[in-house]
Amino acid sequence: MKSTVLFLLLMIVSLVTLGQKPKDLDEIKVTPPKFAGTPVAVKQHDYQSIESYLVKYIQSKVTSLDLTNEGTVVMQFIVNPSGNLSDFRVINSVSPTIDNEVKKALLTTNGMWLPGLNNDEQVAMEKEISIAFRLENSQGFGKRASWYYKQGGKMLYVRENPEKALKRFDKGIALRPNEKCLLLGRGLAKFEIGDKDGACKDWNRIKSLGGFESDSFLNNFCEMEGFAELVKILKE
Repeated sequence: MKSTVLFLLLMIVSLVTLGQKPKDLDEIKVTPPKFAGTPVAVKQHDYQSIESYLVKYIQSKVTSLDLTNEGTVVMQFIVNPSGNLSDFRVINSVSPTIDNEVKKALLTTNGMWLPGLNNDEQVAMEKEISIAFRLENSQGFGKRASWYYKQGGKMLYVRENPEKALKRFDKGIALRPNEKCLLLGRGLAKFEIGDKDGACKDWNRIKSLGGFESDSFLNNFCEMEGFAELVKILKE
């Protein structure tokens, strides 16, 4: 039996410029790329949002698939000066099938982007989208992610079982991959079982999301210093 996808929720969460010569910050005026909704060459655009475009495209595809997984896909890509997309990277996966549908939907927007600008110069810029897939009759992601966070903390700090804590945090992040508290907890669990690279990756993700609180964790944990002190602070 095919499962029904109840909704798709999209959010643009990041934008950075790439490959540019450094300039003083007050000299740079950054204009992000804009989705035109129609081929840029036609000069007349409806300027529909990338969110509404992807929802319409993906919804028509996933209803014909046998979906058993749910969660939030996070996909990064580059909008080039040509208006085409490249360098797709899955930050958070739901399943290979769903991930591929998101990528295919994005590829259909090639040539529909007005490129980003540094001052008046067209440049490549990174974009990121998050798309949540929830199956019909399933509970909301926020409540479930909160429960997994609490259970992960209990396993990590009370029962001192980082392996089980990691499984709880993984399940929470599958639903809400941009929740900094989940990323922080999972990084701690990874660090405890000896996965330093994985821990630092999670904390760097916090920083990329604009989490200033990750700076001290990166400096201390990733340099193998201050672990006990920072765990105490986190518990408090």
